[in-house]
Amino acid sequence: MSAFTLGSLFSLVHRMISKIVLSLLLCSFALYGRSDVEAINLSLQTLQSEETLLETSVLDNTLDNYRGTISPLYKRYLVTTEEYGRIEAKFTEEGIPLFFSLIPYAESKFSPLSRGYGTAGLWQFSKQSARNFGLSVTKGNDERLHIDRSTEAAIRYIKSLKKEFGSWYLADFAYAMGEGTLRRLIQKNGSKSISVLLKDPHFPSGTKAHFAKTLLLDAKIHYTRIAQEENEE
Repeated sequence: MSAFTLGSLFSLVHRMISKIVLSLLLCSFALYGRSDVEAINLSLQTLQSEETLLETSVLDNTLDNYRGTISPLYKRYLVTTEEYGRIEAKFTEEGIPLFFSLIPYAESKFSPLSRGYGTAGLWQFSKQSARNFGLSVTKGNDERLHIDRSTEAAIRYIKSLKKEFGSWYLADFAYAMGEGTLRRLIQKNGSKSISVLLKDPHFPSGTKAHFAKTLLLDAKIHYTRIAQEENEE
């Protein structure tokens, strides 16, 4: 192949890649608006992600699948601000990203008495996990249903996950799918990147829903205003 042909091919590929990147950028802006994209990126930064929304098209697509669920969750947030404020204060005091304080909305729609398949409470603890992190779970006293005590247990659990996996977003993945499942995914893919892990066909759909809902809600509640102010400067 001649040098001219190689150069032409390189130029063509470069133009194609540029168009794809631009299309992804425009798509993100169209779906969310500039301040929304930047708010999501701010949330990702607090979770120690080195990737932005633009660099993780698989995350962009995942978020798009759950955008419709945020309005009812946000309405629930608006009527539970007093109870949520207690949780938010505890996470702030512990230096944990406020993303995690919103997990109850994704897990239980912020219903302290919520019960799932073998799980219960705001944080949807299983009996064993609850006991592992200091909660009493007996017939007459299930502390998973207690807002403050279950939140304190969740904080202990999240901090232990951060210590094990090294970053906040991986701590959240482990919270939703379990430590063993996340370890296997990381080992299988040889990567801890969001863009790589989300593409794995064995990445649990429930964890995708959990992460997407919490991320979108975190961006809306904690970072949209900041992003708008930065755009105005």
